[in-house]
Amino acid sequence: MLSECVHNLQDARRGKLQLTNGYYLHFDQMTRLLRTVQQYHETMRFNLAELAAGTGLTLRQVKSLGSIMARMSLLRPVTYRLTRMGELVLEHDVFFDNVGTLWLCHYHLASDTTALVWNHVANCVLPACRAVTAPEARDTFQPFLAAFTARSANKKLLEELRAFFNAYTGQAFRHLHYLRETGDGAYALTDAPAPVPPGVFLAILLLYRDRFQPGASGLEVPAMCAAEHSPGRLLHLGEAQVRALLNELHEAGQLTIEARANLDQVRFRPAQTWPDAMQSYYESRP
Repeated sequence: MLSECVHNLQDARRGKLQLTNGYYLHFDQMTRLLRTVQQYHETMRFNLAELAAGTGLTLRQVKSLGSIMARMSLLRPVTYRLTRMGELVLEHDVFFDNVGTLWLCHYHLASDTTALVWNHVANCVLPACRAVTAPEARDTFQPFLAAFTARSANKKLLEELRAFFNAYTGQAFRHLHYLRETGDGAYALTDAPAPVPPGVFLAILLLYRDRFQPGASGLEVPAMCAAEHSPGRLLHLGEAQVRALLNELHEAGQLTIEARANLDQVRFRPAQTWPDAMQSYYESRP
């Protein structure tokens, strides 16, 4: 039941209730913004007016896209310069056709504890409910809405929830087969999401480590299967699927599984980073 859905969010005052400003997440607009930034790569810091002129979008649209793309680690916050991941996408998947790119972008948003709607819905609401409508999902936010104004707690929250559901059913995230519409205005996790490529799963494991266990040389397998913000929970993978991906990565020498005595964990190679893993993934594709 929704009333039983409990999720220990970080201090809501640190987070943002609305990333999209009421717009849907159009990935073709993200491509336009990436290309505009690439065209003027010598610029040290872009302003919204420059980006609006270069993309043909409004200032409000650019602000929304910039915020989301920074959280996806495609652009740097404030300056809007390309990150290493943004450069990789421009080189290998500028139209966001690759399911590996989409899974990584999804995990970036869903595991971001300051992206309140995306994080709470993916971590708590969807795993706990057979199906949920946007208004029902809105009701689960009541315990921590005191940090926001009444207008934010109602209009903006519902807009963001609709943008979230649309992203996975009407925009490029639909290729993940992560959500389905039930036909009565409700949404539910699918039974068979798109396969996660092993190289992308490695990148997501490393991102999970950096965000929630910084400095750790390895991760416990049970936690990465079901814990809050874990790859297993946010990618909608069962334990058997997680272990199969880990075994494939172990056989490829990209990580080490330690499953003896009281150990059930994986260890990463020294200095291994998630952008390195994504670069290897792109370069290994035919």
